[in-house]
Amino acid sequence: MLDSHAEVVRALLTYTDWWQPTTASIYRVGKRGGYAGDGIRQGLFDSLPVHDELSRRMQEVPERDRHLLCLWYLKQLSAQEIARELRISRRQCFRRRAAAVQLLVDLGDPAYVRERSA
Repeated sequence: MLDSHAEVVRALLTYTDWWQPTTASIYRVGKRGGYAGDGIRQGLFDSLPVHDELSRRMQEVPERDRHLLCLWYLKQLSAQEIARELRISRRQCFRRRAAAVQLLVDLGDPAYVRERSA
């Protein structure tokens, strides 16, 4: 899980995706449009382990890079907008994003975690 750059990017992009509950109350009663929904959209439970792991790894990413990743993948701002907000160059945005995503991948490798804590 989250073993590659592509998997981490997908997890970041889908972190707030459509299958998340739309309200704090996830239970609905009755039928709506012929569908008896319980408020839990298909795919929600499948995504929970990925969300948990991504959240755990994000705690290890420096605050400034977490902010950059949120602006890039969750808010989906342009590199120019992110650079302006973080007061760094556009090129530095790309470098820091790549390094932060690589760190998220590396944090799933037990050898990297052992080496880092030594």
